[in-house]
Amino acid sequence: MYKTYPMRRILRRDYFQMDIPENRRIGNDMLLLDARSYWVDSEEPFIANATSAIFVTHGSVDVSINMKDYHVTGPSMIIFFEGMVVRQGAIAPGTRMDVFMISKQLTDDILTESNMYGQLRAQIMRDPIFPLTGQQKVTVYFNQLLLKIIEMKDSPYRLEAATHMTLTLFYGFALNHPERLIQKAQSRSENITDRYFELVKQHYRSHRDVAYYADILCITSKYLSQSVREATGKPALQLIDEFVISESKALLRSTDNSIEQIAEAMGFHSQSLFGKYFKRVTGISPREYRKETH
Repeated sequence: MYKTYPMRRILRRDYFQMDIPENRRIGNDMLLLDARSYWVDSEEPFIANATSAIFVTHGSVDVSINMKDYHVTGPSMIIFFEGMVVRQGAIAPGTRMDVFMISKQLTDDILTESNMYGQLRAQIMRDPIFPLTGQQKVTVYFNQLLLKIIEMKDSPYRLEAATHMTLTLFYGFALNHPERLIQKAQSRSENITDRYFELVKQHYRSHRDVAYYADILCITSKYLSQSVREATGKPALQLIDEFVISESKALLRSTDNSIEQIAEAMGFHSQSLFGKYFKRVTGISPREYRKETH
């Protein structure tokens, strides 16, 4: 008999609970990591629990942010916020990166006070990748200075100093990025896709048809599908499938719940329907997938 474990949604990855040395963190407010302690090549997505700025100084990585795939070649910076769905893919041998993470609370404090949250989030939702060609030395100096500040454990002002460095990061590298200054305002397709993504993230267990989301958005299914494809290059249905299959795979791989229990947890009326859906998307049955990963 299978042992029953509590069902769960796509996991949050909490880096602040990791065993990070004191000279690489400021309490539960900031972390500074390298590739070895941060990057995990995995097919399983997670929900970010902090704002992350990843400086890829050399090499390349594949990453998916909000189910949109990117191949990032250094020197580049990747930024995403708490609550975004991230999957860390392949990392090229010899890739070097520095990762700067700040908690949701500190992010809210910094961006609300500086009145830049809406503008910065809109830019990142459009494209979270910021090429840094010609700015390699600046990014190296930025990370070296930030590390020195974090290492000053006896300074009563190190959090304030690091906070100002964060503002420099957002103003200097992101909002003032030359390639972004000429971008147009978010298109209607991008706006619809962002709203669609947030709805799917909330309801993918119970609603797997594009028409349901089109009704909420007060547009036709055809127009929603056209908008999503224009913004992401993917069919609208694929986004739903990716959420459902990602969680289903996590449950099959990391719990001993029966396939029938997993089917029920994922909102399917029967194990048979779940099996047909899973095989349509992945090409193999849930039982075959479990056997391959155990």
